[in-house]
Parts: sequence; C-alpha cells; structure tokens
Amino acid sequence: MAKSLREAIEILERKGLVIRIHDSVSKMHEIPSLMQELESRFAVFFENIEGYEEFRLISGIYGDRRRLSVTLGLKDEREIYDALNNAIKNPISPKKESVDFDINLVNEEVDLRKIPIPTFYEKDKGPYITAGIVIAKDIDSGARNASYHRMTPISKNRLVMRVVERDLWAFIMRAREAGKNLDAAVVIGVDPATAIAAATTLPIYEDELEVANSLLSGELSVTNGLKTNVEYPSNAEIVLEGEIITDALEEEGPFVDITGTYDTIRKQPVFKVHAIRMKNKPIFHAILPAGSEHKTLMGLPREAKIFNLVKEVTVLKDVYLTDWGCGWLECVMSIKKRHKDEPINAGMAAITAHPSVKKVIVVDDDINIRDCKEVYWAVITRSNPAKDYVIIPRAKGSTLDHSGEPRSKIIIDATIKGERSLFEKGVIPRNSRVKEILKKLKR
Repeated sequence: MAKSLREAIEILERKGLVIRIHDSVSKMHEIPSLMQELESRFAVFFENIEGYEEFRLISGIYGDRRRLSVTLGLKDEREIYDALNNAIKNPISPKKESVDFDINLVNEEVDLRKIPIPTFYEKDKGPYITAGIVIAKDIDSGARNASYHRMTPISKNRLVMRVVERDLWAFIMRAREAGKNLDAAVVIGVDPATAIAAATTLPIYEDELEVANSLLSGELSVTNGLKTNVEYPSNAEIVLEGEIITDALEEEGPFVDITGTYDTIRKQPVFKVHAIRMKNKPIFHAILPAGSEHKTLMGLPREAKIFNLVKEVTVLKDVYLTDWGCGWLECVMSIKKRHKDEPINAGMAAITAHPSVKKVIVVDDDINIRDCKEVYWAVITRSNPAKDYVIIPRAKGSTLDHSGEPRSKIIIDATIKGERSLFEKGVIPRNSRVKEILKKLKR
C-alpha cells in the first residue's frame, strides 16, 4: 500500500505501468499532448520540464481501477468499492505530526510562475492546476473538507478556482456572512487513499481525510501549516497555503471538463497564496481534463455509491460509468435478474445515487459492461424501445450536460426476456493450436 505519491510511482513501476519521458518538453500543450496519448494505459513521468529543472511531473498515476487498486494494496480491482464504502463507514482521525518541507517560500517569495502548471487545451484561460485538493475548515463547526477544485493563476500569488455549490461553497458562504476570509491549503501530489477520498462526496460534516486514513489503515498523518490554520497531509509534494477571499469573484474559464467540451465561464472565488511548501525535487501531479485519470477519480466514488444503493434492490454484479459516456453521464450495470421489473428499479436506484447520470443501461451478467460493443449488442438484441426504454422527462442532472433543460434521463432494460437460447451469442470453439497461432501473430 502506497503511503505517498512517490511510493505509488515505485509500486506501479515494478508492475511495468510507468513510462518515463526523458526528453525536454514544454508545459504548454506538449506535456498534455503526450498525456493524452499515453495516460489511458500508463502513468507518465516527465523528468525534464523545459524551464523547470528542479521539478518532475506525473500524470495518469491513478488513471484506471487497476492502477488505483494496486497502489492501495488490493489484490483485485473489484475489491475497491467495498474498501471505499468500508472506509466511509469506519473513518479514522489522522495523527498529527510536525513535518519540515525542503522548500518554503513565504509572502513576497511566493510566485506561482515558479511551478510548472500545464496549459492543456488551445482555448483554456491559461495554465490550470487540475489535481489540487483544497482543504478547509468550517468557521462555525470546525468540520474539515477536502475536495478537488481546478484553478488558474491570475497573478503571481492569486488563483481563481471553480467551486461547485457543495461543501466548500457552504464554508465560503458562512465565512463571508461572518465578514471573514476562509483559511485553506491546496495540496498537490498525494497518496492514492487521499486522492480517491477527496473525490468522494460525503455529508458536509464528515471528513474526507478520515476516510483516506481508514483506507491507509491509520497511516496518514497531517501537519500544521506555516501561514494557515488548516492541517494537511504531510506526504504532499506541493502545498499552497493561503485564504479564500470571500468578497472577491473573478472570471473562471474557459476550461475543458470531463465531457471533453468547454465548461461555462463564471464568476468564481479567489484564492490568495501566502506560502508555497515543497519536497526536494517536487513531483507536480497533473490530471488531464477529460482523460482517463479524470474519469477514474471523478467516477469511481460514484460507482461505489451506486453499487452500495443498487445492491439493495437487485443482485448486482458490476457497475461502470462508461468511458464512452464521459465517465460521468452514462452508467451500465450487470445484474442477475430475479423479477421482470428489477432492471427498472435498479436504474432508478442508480439515478438516486448519482443524480448527474443521464442514461442507465441494465444488462445480464453474461455481458462485459466495460466493452462498448457487447453492451450495445445487448441493447439492440435484448431491448424493445416501446417497452424497455423508460424516459424520465424531468430530473436533476449535471451542469456539464449542455443538451438542454429540463434535464431528462433514460433507463434501458437490455436484459433477456423470454427464452434465453434465443438471445445468447454464438460461440466459435477455440482450441490450443488456434490460440498459439494467434499468439505468434500478435508477437
């Protein structure tokens, strides 16, 4: 089990899941272009960033369920839902310790231009921090929140960050009502447990770092900041300490989100940096917007939530927020059906668990739900649009869905109805000689 980003890289390297790029590359489009080509299969480690000799950069480190489960010390990637749900039910407070960082830039020394923040897409507002986890405390209750927020520099010590109206937004509004700014820390480059816990939506007064610590079997520690009253994981590669200015809003965007399209430009909160703390030869973690790591970290916690709720209404075998559905808007589930209407109940439970989902497809357990061809073969051969497509004309949806309002949803029951033999796919037997010939051809 990896207790830091560096340990995660070492573990994946032993499995042959890391590609090192030794050539000099620019943070302006070149690094993102290589990420786009490689990170669906490998963690990509850039060792030579043009103009930033003291930094390295990693992408795709948690880019699929296998990489994430391996770094969490799980034997099978199918264990990941149970591990996360168990950690949510059994949180553990992280221990506190005083940790020295190798590099400490304070006040006038702060300059965000010293960090190799990539510019990803051609129409982006500018360079974007995409793997920044914002840690803040509610000024009333003292509750701690850790969540991902993209952010782009607007000066050498200020960033504008996208804050969806969830927990951190509520903390900001309460601080604003009290006439105060909100202390916060942005951590970049963390262990896999903190990475996935921070992507998980919890009730507002539950602590994502306690979930991360539970996943790490109590091995996570937090340290006090130099210029903030917020503790943060001591294993972080880079930390930006500062405060969210509650009475300031600046334009955020354009920026490509998980759908691969540009999100709306909005007025968003400003984060002022008072200190930058870094490890020696820091590793900057960058998540490619709309890439596989983005979809894994954003989607997997929702899959775990779907799994937890849907298993109450049917025998659920597997769940997948599909890559071809942007890792967010389409869900496919395989079930062992006991009643003819169970697929519809399963679909409604999935929508309840993940309100952003737009389409739910329910198939039998003989279908590989991670194979688009198999899924849509089941849809076209096992479902009747007049009877098996259920449209919900109005429901809460995703702000990333620009197809129009009111937002609607569809559940497709693509399970077998009637005589099973009429719906089974034909199989050609394959003996050892054929397998050997195919193996030679692949080589």
